[in-house]
Amino acid sequence: MAKHIGIVAISYEGAVLCYQTICAEAASLMGEHLHPEITMHSFPLGQYLPFVSKLDWEGTAQLLLKSVNKVARAGADFAICPANTAHEAFDLMRPRSPIPWLHIAEVVADAANHQGFSRLGILGTKFLMEGRVYPEILSQRGIGIVVPGEEQKERINTLIFEELVKGILKDSTREYFQQLVAELAEQGCDAVVMACTEIPLILRADDVEIPLLDSTRLLAIAALKEALGPEA
Repeated sequence: MAKHIGIVAISYEGAVLCYQTICAEAASLMGEHLHPEITMHSFPLGQYLPFVSKLDWEGTAQLLLKSVNKVARAGADFAICPANTAHEAFDLMRPRSPIPWLHIAEVVADAANHQGFSRLGILGTKFLMEGRVYPEILSQRGIGIVVPGEEQKERINTLIFEELVKGILKDSTREYFQQLVAELAEQGCDAVVMACTEIPLILRADDVEIPLLDSTRLLAIAALKEALGPEA
């Protein structure tokens, strides 16, 4: 029996991409039209933002706990959260969770380590790019990071919250992200992490010259492997 996956969603576009990836990838392993049981719960993004904007990670952790308790009561065996920024609250939330979690940055770090990357560019919300999640986890594996400059961080943040989380996908935004990846490559990055679950909606591997680590799809695939066991 496959384990039951709980998805604690925050922004709907990223959550949908994660759910869709699990289901699409499952078919090749389980059979046509089959996937593990999945339960998703979400509070509106608007309830998280007041906490996140104040860097109130305890408040963020409380919302995550309310969500994970709901998916656990529905039968989920473990949980994932397809939202990178929320992982700033994980150290506060995880010890109080009724079920285990997969951590998106740990999944990305494992993939980077497996592929032999040594210096990663990080693209995400301003809170994420200025936070400790990726620096701490990647440094444990001997991987360095580069983040964009202050003005770029502000623009990325605006594009995420005013466009991408709403499903607004503009060519000009794609071109901006392409430029960012090129600049990170010039700074010695051998790959770039799309550390916002909506960036993969606008940027694809063939848009850029260096590899992209898609945090959304990597988390989805890791959840599927966890659900199906070591033979998957």
